[in-house]
Amino acid sequence: MFALLSFIFLLIVFIYIKSPRLSENEPPLVPYTIPVIGHTYSYLFDTENFIRKCLKKYGEPFNIVIFGKVTTIVAQKYIPEVLKAHESFDAFEVFKEFVPLHLILDYDPFKVIGFHAKTIREQISGKLSFHFDNMQKDILYCLDKWIGECDKPRNIKDIWDLTNHVIGKSIANACIGEEASQHEDVVHTFAILTQDMNHYFFLPPFLSFIHQKLHEYVISIPFLIGLSPISKHKNILINRMKPIVETRIQQKKSLGNSYKPSNDILEYYMSQSDFDSSNVNYSYLADLLIFLIVASIATTGRTMANLLFDYASRPEYWDELYEEASTINKECNGKLTFNDINKMIKLDSFTRESLRHMGDMFIAPHAVIADHYTFSNGYTIPKGRNVFDFSEDCLFSESKYGSDSKSFKPFQFVPQNISASKVDRTYVVFGGGRHACPGRFYAVLMMKLFLYNIILKYNVKTENDGVAKKVMLGPFTNPPKESLIFERRKEQRIEMN
Repeated sequence: MFALLSFIFLLIVFIYIKSPRLSENEPPLVPYTIPVIGHTYSYLFDTENFIRKCLKKYGEPFNIVIFGKVTTIVAQKYIPEVLKAHESFDAFEVFKEFVPLHLILDYDPFKVIGFHAKTIREQISGKLSFHFDNMQKDILYCLDKWIGECDKPRNIKDIWDLTNHVIGKSIANACIGEEASQHEDVVHTFAILTQDMNHYFFLPPFLSFIHQKLHEYVISIPFLIGLSPISKHKNILINRMKPIVETRIQQKKSLGNSYKPSNDILEYYMSQSDFDSSNVNYSYLADLLIFLIVASIATTGRTMANLLFDYASRPEYWDELYEEASTINKECNGKLTFNDINKMIKLDSFTRESLRHMGDMFIAPHAVIADHYTFSNGYTIPKGRNVFDFSEDCLFSESKYGSDSKSFKPFQFVPQNISASKVDRTYVVFGGGRHACPGRFYAVLMMKLFLYNIILKYNVKTENDGVAKKVMLGPFTNPPKESLIFERRKEQRIEMN
């Protein structure tokens, strides 16, 4: 009896400690029944209906309690406001709660976010014309390797794994050069490193009911006690980088001003003022690359897989897309250029529409890093508060996309000639404002090149000749798990550049 009373007493104390305490003039808190648990169940298993009911009753912003923590929800009206308030919000403060790289890498990547953004902006998106030919070659190489000629229909499983390897090879080329990206272990590392980590990081944050930091540390334990899947990938990166770095250092010494730098990120790292050629810190270089891999590969691979499923699921649009692609292919004699891909406005519109339908309810959560933040309607939230953007409210805005906003309308952007990489108030798949994803130009170009080559080389359809359904994981999605059926297109063959 004493033990039972003690347990009840401790439970009451815990509930009291964890009871939400709101500051003055906060957004309304949606009522809930179960202490601590709050709205977690509705958030995970009935996300859209739950959020829309709250929006209808309370307006925006409003507060809910998920995993024992008060979280502020914004939608179409206030998402642009949050995205523009650069000094008050930081997306990576939320990211690190679920992917605590600062605890498992030797160097904290979140302390140099500005450097990572600059790297991607200048060395990836800023050099698309330099990367273009290699991107094209890498895509064709992967299609031959993973899909083949398909003279007879071939069933291909795990499309997301395929697209991860396609983007993995291309990003490896852009990061550490064409020589290193020829090694299969390097491509494999770029392709699956994030997936290996996600086996640990996608543990539901139930320990956050006690304290958020407890969840961060618990999911980091396997990495800290030597069970880290990162170690083998990091060793591969170091082993493949080392001879390249040593060769370049030697060439710089012997050639002096005649040295011709490479157009890859490794060269950029070596050009930094803190790079010590006499004592190269390979662990640091590998950690920089690992962060770029985690931040880019899985998300781009996922959107590429979704794009392919969207195409394969909708045969009514195949002829128009093929006609546009084959016309451009004939005009350039099979030697596609950077300018040629930009002429395909239907392909671009299809890509933008696929991204609009990616399926995630929340895309770019932010945390308040200022002492507080006051919305334009007067509501105030404190430092440390997570703000989740109900992005679907923007992406399916009826005022922007019509009463049938949830319909897949692949060519609706053709008359507007709006690039798939251009962000606006209702197209927030890449965030928005000054901190919109700096790699979106590369990602969109990669997606279009990938689908362009698929269209010219194969006929693709779903197993059941219907629209493939994405896999819902709470408020987020993964690409469909079903296979796609590929068969070589007879009308035309594409040449490798």
